[in-house]
Amino acid sequence: MAQVIGKLRIGILGPGAIGGFLAGLFWKEGHDVLCIGKDEEVSTIEKYGIPIESSEFGNFVARTKADVRLTVPIDVLFITVKSPFLINALERIDEKQVENTIVISLLNGVGHREIIRGLLGSRVAVGMIGLIEVAKSENLIIRQLSRQNPHIDLASDGDIPEISLEKIAEEIRKTGISALVLKTEAEVIWKKLVRLSAIASLTAAFQVTVGAIRSDPQLRKFLEEIVREGALVALHEGVGINPAEVIKQIDSLPEMLTTSLQHDVRAHIPSELESITGGVLRLAESYGISAPAHRRAYGLIKKQSPGR
Repeated sequence: MAQVIGKLRIGILGPGAIGGFLAGLFWKEGHDVLCIGKDEEVSTIEKYGIPIESSEFGNFVARTKADVRLTVPIDVLFITVKSPFLINALERIDEKQVENTIVISLLNGVGHREIIRGLLGSRVAVGMIGLIEVAKSENLIIRQLSRQNPHIDLASDGDIPEISLEKIAEEIRKTGISALVLKTEAEVIWKKLVRLSAIASLTAAFQVTVGAIRSDPQLRKFLEEIVREGALVALHEGVGINPAEVIKQIDSLPEMLTTSLQHDVRAHIPSELESITGGVLRLAESYGISAPAHRRAYGLIKKQSPGR
């Protein structure tokens, strides 16, 4: 296991909006950051860097390294691609270079950690990033759209010692992002997924903002139902989630908040539907839980998807 001391060699697999944002913040703190991505992503970073605009973190251009493959050893690898692109992205990683690396998946939903462990081995931690809305504009600037302070939760079920995760969490905090190490991977996943499954599914199904969902009586009822279903599945996964607390969290979100799933469905491009809405629905079915709200939302989203 890599020693987590001082400045880190950090890899970002998937330098999109979230990945590029994290790469920029780690670079700003003086870490040795390498973005691993497609040819066009690498070329753009080499030419222009990663321009970031944020009311919370400032405006700057991060001059990180970039390559289409990981061919050098690193201390920490953050996986920030979306689920449809995970397997192809992992092909960019030379497994020998991560033999002593802490691999942290930041993918939303369920079903990823098994794939990552199958290809990279037992050196994986699960992370979830929340309270963040960022987008990459046509002129390649990554903008933080919300004024909330992002937060990352981390956990590993035996692969990574807690002390190592605590050291990584401390480096994350130095960037200005809050971070906590939780006890189990399931807690990390479901602490976010119950909320995310509700807002992502409904914003995508109806193509409206979170505020519109909260204020419409029928959509509000739909929201409460989908949260209750998610909490019940979480309980079967060993994690107790209070639906009322999740609704309170959703009520505190910005009125005009939209979601990545919503944007991707509207653009008719590959989305995280199967790992978020579909993932919760399949787990519900495996536990014999009736989940009509998730099933309805899933159906509405599929109707908007190409090749349904």
